[in-house]
Amino acid sequence: MKEYLSVRETAQAWGVSERRLRQLCVEGRIKGLIRLGGAWGIPCGSDKPATDRVRPSGGEDAGLFSESRVLLDLLGPDAVLSFRREGFAVFQLENETGNGIVTAYDVFPGIQLFYNDLHMSYITEHDSATIPAAADILEINHCREGRFECEFKNGECAYLGEGDLSVNAISPILKSSRFPLAHYHGVSILIDLPRAARSLDELSALLGTIPIELRALKNRLLADRPYFIMRGTESVEHVFSELYGAPNAMKESYIKLKTIELLMFLSAAEANENTSRRYFYKTRVDAVKAIQRYMTAHMDESFTLESLSERFGIPLTALKTCFKSVFGTPLKTYMREYRLQAAAVMLRETSAAIADIAAKAGYDSHARFSSAFKTAFGVSPTDYRKVSVQKG
Repeated sequence: MKEYLSVRETAQAWGVSERRLRQLCVEGRIKGLIRLGGAWGIPCGSDKPATDRVRPSGGEDAGLFSESRVLLDLLGPDAVLSFRREGFAVFQLENETGNGIVTAYDVFPGIQLFYNDLHMSYITEHDSATIPAAADILEINHCREGRFECEFKNGECAYLGEGDLSVNAISPILKSSRFPLAHYHGVSILIDLPRAARSLDELSALLGTIPIELRALKNRLLADRPYFIMRGTESVEHVFSELYGAPNAMKESYIKLKTIELLMFLSAAEANENTSRRYFYKTRVDAVKAIQRYMTAHMDESFTLESLSERFGIPLTALKTCFKSVFGTPLKTYMREYRLQAAAVMLRETSAAIADIAAKAGYDSHARFSSAFKTAFGVSPTDYRKVSVQKG
């Protein structure tokens, strides 16, 4: 009688994650697989598939899902394909920091757009070995809410805030994606330049000349840098607002039209619109993240920027500019909002005296706390607690 192993046993034997192995089971990639109630049974001695990544079937025109696996490589081992139909797929992501959903659309051959709805601090590091050095793929990102950190192998970190747009080439120099606020909503577009250029040529033959030269766009915006960042503008907002708000019945048509509009907009953008938004080296990013962790763990204490600068070995000016880029607000503003949000949680979820909550939130007087709380929430701490109890 044939013996079967569990997903856990097989994952350990093959050296892959249980999540990835379950996805291989869903895709039918393992011979002799059986379903045992709610679990999978994998025949003893089964061979590990040639790749442990999910590669949906499809032909030449199946889009980036099957052509290069770049999307799955970018999403990393946290991603599981949960649903797919022609030209559309939904991926679920989960790790110890949270979860998220990425919804992907094939726009034209060579162009794919996906919506990011993420409530996690990072996506596990990309397996850069699976991204060919010769890959000719451009990525466009737009941040709608939250904050997006992109780390490169050379130690640089770049940041997108709400309304910002970025363009970068996909290559092994890309290391990881992080979300300092553990909350990120946005749109990403992957463009396989050779295939997309052919698609635009076909559209031009149908609609008349479309003034988009993808190679020239890439060379002009990126030049000798790994990324291009544009601050949020009314023009950028106009392009993306309809992508986010399009009716579901018309979404795919909107995506096609707005993608072309975006590429035309970028074709006319000047490279010097990269603005003064700076990159930061990983050592300084790590320092301000350590400062944030320390302050939130000791929010009943008071800090000065000078003492934090000395304690964590980062120059005062660098501390101010880097913290604001990573977390989106100045350090003092961030901590004021953090303390008040933490106080709101304590008011809702505990019966502690308001004076004690004020002290835990770093306020040295009940009156100062009440005033700050009312300014932020529109009601006094006492009334906030009453309303929360009634709702509960």
